Amino acid sequence: MKKIISYISVALCLLSFNACDSSFLDRASKDELSEEGLWKTADDAVQAVNALYHSNREYYNQIVIYGFLDDFTDCSYQSFATGMTTGSYPTNAAFFLNPWITFYKGIYRANTAIKKLPDMNIDEGLKNRCLGEAYFFRGYFYFKLWDLFGGVPLYDYPMPPADAYKPRATEQEVYEFIVEDMDKAFSLLAPRYTGSDVGRATKWAALSMRGKAHLWAKQYALAAADFKKVMDESGSTLNPDYYSLFHVEGNNCPEIIFDVQYYEQSGQGLAVNVTWGTQSGAFSGQQRCRPTNELVNAFEMKDGTPFDFKNFKNAEGGTFNPDNAADWNDESSVRALFEDRDPRLQASVIVPWSTYVGAGDKTFIYRYPADNTQADQLKLAWMGNYVWRKFLPAGTKNNTIYNQVPQNLPLIRLADVMLMYAEAQNEAASPDQSVYDALNSVRRRAGVAEVTATLTKDQMREKIRHERMVELCAEGIRYSDIRRWKIAKDVVDKVWMKSFIGASIRQRGFPDNFYLWPIPQAEIDQNPALEQNPGWNS
Repeated sequence: MKKIISYISVALCLLSFNACDSSFLDRASKDELSEEGLWKTADDAVQAVNALYHSNREYYNQIVIYGFLDDFTDCSYQSFATGMTTGSYPTNAAFFLNPWITFYKGIYRANTAIKKLPDMNIDEGLKNRCLGEAYFFRGYFYFKLWDLFGGVPLYDYPMPPADAYKPRATEQEVYEFIVEDMDKAFSLLAPRYTGSDVGRATKWAALSMRGKAHLWAKQYALAAADFKKVMDESGSTLNPDYYSLFHVEGNNCPEIIFDVQYYEQSGQGLAVNVTWGTQSGAFSGQQRCRPTNELVNAFEMKDGTPFDFKNFKNAEGGTFNPDNAADWNDESSVRALFEDRDPRLQASVIVPWSTYVGAGDKTFIYRYPADNTQADQLKLAWMGNYVWRKFLPAGTKNNTIYNQVPQNLPLIRLADVMLMYAEAQNEAASPDQSVYDALNSVRRRAGVAEVTATLTKDQMREKIRHERMVELCAEGIRYSDIRRWKIAKDVVDKVWMKSFIGASIRQRGFPDNFYLWPIPQAEIDQNPALEQNPGWNS
């Protein structure tokens, strides 16, 4: 995959009339830029599709600062106030415009490849792979637009700026377009790649994305069928160690179906050190993205029973009160809160009295209250708060370039597919044995007790949603989940972000119109055919 990345800087300026222009839908003429000298060789074809991977990486680089958007959910929080955390944001914000530009830039590149590749005199196998990647990414970018904005203009050809005045397609039309693209991608792509091509989209990535489109459209039987085929035939297996999935040692493991590939070069790594990290890390972190109390308290006991502060004692022998700062002052009482919990908790979050290997490969302790007389005291920007461990590099290995880590970002992994299968099958039929098998495979790998076959359909729905919250936290999936389930307002709106000692920090907001992002005002100003999403006109 490193070869994919190495071609990108060339591809950016060669393969799109606007690839080096941040104003993708700028209607100014670019006719003087010719493509006559391109699309001749196999190398041209490879560079074309490599540029698609760049568009995807560009998007995730934009949102890492927001916990891949999980900061706007009940599992993570943005430390600094933004309109997305408080519930008020203008339609002309760059926050909305930048993804729109990035995705349509990628769609233009994909459409150009789909138009040019069939006439190229190159190896048929390579041509099919490149076409498959172009169809995959076009469908993938439209999926992201659909998820965030709803119905959007559909283009199946390289759109000249003068033609960028289409109205929005319906959500159903976008869904059908995505499914058609993933059908084509599935038929053209290989099941896996080796060597420098590891990291390219495979047929299983396409089938997983088709299943996601069906699931988002509530076509549950179709979704379940796609996910089951991935589970049964892809050869993917759950990684035995949950922690390593989100660190360099887990890159390209058999659980990963599709990811964003990063490597240790300035500007090409995953930027988590500063935005998510501690001040005791290899680079002083802002702890900008913080796990919520709601997430930490959602992790069950190992035996599968819910965690409840009422089951724990403080230093005086009374019931532990998390809103009483004094109860957090006793080390043994606090340690007890995090013992015998779902192991994914401490694999994901740095909790009080746990350790973290930071600068100089030194082991630091998260003492609370802080004891700065101790050289190994973990130093934080925000004491009294939980800290992400997931994706946060430990020590100095693979952590030598400022804010750049060669840690790949999983976008589709087998555990996610298993839980989506369980959800789809439960909704399509009932909590049959296959639903329990999928759910319990994920829990068994985590080291938490399996769910017994006694749940109603409604109870299973809630169990699956809970499992997705803890299994997939900080991966940017929760934001889509709570919006498609229509529970975001319930779990976010008017909820106070608090330190774990109960101190209120900021009230969160999620008004009804936040279920869809606004069409960027700059695009509406240029294209009068675009109608704004409900609630964003004022």
